[in-house]
Amino acid sequence: MPIRAVEARVFVHATEDKEKVLKALLEIVPEELRQEVKIEEEVLQGHYGNPIIKLTLRVEGPNAEKVVDYIFSKLTPADRGLLATSIDDRVDKNGTFYLRLSKQEAYQGNIYVYESDDVIRVSIHYTGKRAKAVKDFEEMLKS
Repeated sequence: MPIRAVEARVFVHATEDKEKVLKALLEIVPEELRQEVKIEEEVLQGHYGNPIIKLTLRVEGPNAEKVVDYIFSKLTPADRGLLATSIDDRVDKNGTFYLRLSKQEAYQGNIYVYESDDVIRVSIHYTGKRAKAVKDFEEMLKS
């Protein structure tokens, strides 16, 4: 599957332990790649002046497909079905597939789709047209 890159972003709020959030972020990557990935850190300011840290993980090239395979393989059948039925809403005009994963569950080593605010936002960048991306992602979710 022509996956160009995977990007995952998560916010660390002032009340959270950065190391725990970092662990949650790394849990969406296969164990053998966790030492290789680079994580960018950006300090932001919240609405009330509180510090917020944005952690961004990016994997490119052949390892990006391994990350996607890993994420999809750990999803429950119900989550895979949810993603497959909502695929048209999740793939943009450039073929990028978007999903949100539970930050709390990821910390526990589980990968669950979670449609709320406190999440790991994942963007899977596909090389090719939107229609082909939709078809390929559907197939991947069904297998």
